[in-house]
Amino acid sequence: MKTLVLTTLFAASLTAADINGKWICDKQVGDADGKTYPHQSVFMLKNDSGTLTGSVVQTSAAPWMRQMTGKSLEISDGKVDGDKFSFKVKIETEKGERTSVYEGIIDGDQLTGTLKFRGIGITEKFLAKGRIKRPLE
Repeated sequence: MKTLVLTTLFAASLTAADINGKWICDKQVGDADGKTYPHQSVFMLKNDSGTLTGSVVQTSAAPWMRQMTGKSLEISDGKVDGDKFSFKVKIETEKGERTSVYEGIIDGDQLTGTLKFRGIGITEKFLAKGRIKRPLE
């Protein structure tokens, strides 16, 4: 029985998805001027026994991003369960605090999922690629 339990635990640890590292999400965003602009989000993520920590840095040429571009934002409420993950990013704006909720799946060297912007009612899909592993701390 001990062997079966240990084998099961070992097999589960082998199949656990790896989210540790740097992930990059490139997309186009619109603005009130009717133009679209390049927008990049860089996620630095670390899974510690199901608790996801890290930061997000967004850079964009969009006029509405002028004050936020390049700032590092800590994630909160981060979780990893198998190949599923979720976390929140809170941003202070002139109109108050905004929360972005990321939920998705770890699929090899990409993250796929949905991004929900609380307070403005927008939900969109996202894809982050190009994971570069960072050394474990």
